[in-house]
Amino acid sequence: MGLSFGIALTLLLLARWHGGETMPLYSPHLSVLLGGLVFGMAARANGGCFVGTINGLCQGEARRLFTVVGWVMGYALLRLPSLPAHRQSPLEVVLVLAALAALLLVLNRIAKRQQQSFRPNPAAPGLQGNLAWVLMLSTRTLVGLLHHSGLPWDPSSLAKGLGASLRGAPLRAITAYGLIVPLGMLVVHGLRRDWRPLAITPKDWLLLPWGMLMALGSAWGMGANDTYLFRYLPLGSLHAAVGLAAMVAGIAINPNDLFTGVAGQRAATKA
Repeated sequence: MGLSFGIALTLLLLARWHGGETMPLYSPHLSVLLGGLVFGMAARANGGCFVGTINGLCQGEARRLFTVVGWVMGYALLRLPSLPAHRQSPLEVVLVLAALAALLLVLNRIAKRQQQSFRPNPAAPGLQGNLAWVLMLSTRTLVGLLHHSGLPWDPSSLAKGLGASLRGAPLRAITAYGLIVPLGMLVVHGLRRDWRPLAITPKDWLLLPWGMLMALGSAWGMGANDTYLFRYLPLGSLHAAVGLAAMVAGIAINPNDLFTGVAGQRAATKA
């Protein structure tokens, strides 16, 4: 959450110096609830969000290709018009920030009771203390610069561009910026030597429809977890707060358990 606040602060400073977005633009629509819920359920069944999926693919999990293809197909199915901008009222912003501050205080008290040290990456036990904070602050500045630049650097933007090309839209060269994150992950995993290739199994094709639902959910919800957390929520966005809450509820629901339960009930009825 500290990283998220740092990115938001960087965006505010850049907007003040160079112009741009400084306040949340949207109050939530009903589609945000639906989109967040669908994305959360699909991400739970998929075993990761957009970034988590790309990270697994860059570690050698070939089955993640089904999810990525699902994203492209999902975005290809949608032709949503851009929603009209609607600036939130100051009261909405204050309510979101107050609720977020209360949540952070509760989480901080829980962490103190458990005496957890600040260790952002369990795979790097030496990354603690001042070094961890310096890395976090540097990362938030770089991510803030990327957001402010307007470049389509995130993995979902690449999937959106490819999906639009399936509908006949020209594929622009700027879409290649979406390869920045995967290339960086490949470098990191190469340096850490944690490559773990996994063979594709017949049941892995089920990741294809879950990938499609992830894309549809992010479009209906006007964003996904990374967009909500790293850009709009720390600025007091009611849209991000509602979308994120719906997404958490969706993650709490395991679709595989639901299907298993339905199948078990049918088998018991036949018996």
